[in-house]
Amino acid sequence: MPLSSQSQSYSAPIIIAHRGFSDEAPENSLAAFQKAIEAKSDMIELDVRISADNIPVVFHDRRLQRTSDGNGALNQKHSRLLTEIDNGSWFSPKYNRERIPLLSEVFPLLKKDLRLNIEIKPDVVSTNEVSAVELVVNEAEKAKVLSKVIFTSFNHQMIKEISEIDETITTGVIYNPITHFRKSPSTLVKNSRAQIFVCSKFQVNGDVVADLHDAGYILYVYGVKTGRDVQRMLDLKADGIICNNPRFVRETVELLTR
Repeated sequence: MPLSSQSQSYSAPIIIAHRGFSDEAPENSLAAFQKAIEAKSDMIELDVRISADNIPVVFHDRRLQRTSDGNGALNQKHSRLLTEIDNGSWFSPKYNRERIPLLSEVFPLLKKDLRLNIEIKPDVVSTNEVSAVELVVNEAEKAKVLSKVIFTSFNHQMIKEISEIDETITTGVIYNPITHFRKSPSTLVKNSRAQIFVCSKFQVNGDVVADLHDAGYILYVYGVKTGRDVQRMLDLKADGIICNNPRFVRETVELLTR
């Protein structure tokens, strides 16, 4: 499945399930990922942090309490403890069996054309001589799924580090309007040796798209929720839509492109 179509005539964008099908199941849970697959998502996006024993785990926040029954900073907990924490009851009692997944537990889902967008949280660090970036990339390499994975981050130095590890790995930079102000999207992608630019629906416009596509880069946009949002992404010719409800977005894209 191609990452982008900007070098050819434009076709429908790929549908990327944000933290899985997070409108229907707890974000970053195996249940949300399975529902994203059932909704025929092209790609699943998830967040990765590093446990106290340097194991990549799938979780968004620095601290545990918003989306689990755990407390405290995730990076101070060992992976064995993290995988015993209830990661689903906060969303609905029916998900009380969900646990915080290890990144390695997600890779077996990558069958057929399904791809994975691993967002490395910008503040993660390891406690040994292997960097956090290397730990995450090594997990994908061990599972032999690097060809199905893209890595993104708000920390553009991390993305550059990945290209230095292996320049064939597909990477993307996420735009932060505070730290990346006054820099063109194509410059940010080029400086990080990446291929993809990721931004909010509030940050994208025709100039952003032209800047990226003229330079041969790819655009993914997150925060897409409504039919009007989807129509705008089609009008702008975004290459990928990152959304909490991939079923709705896919059905809307199909309706609008008939």
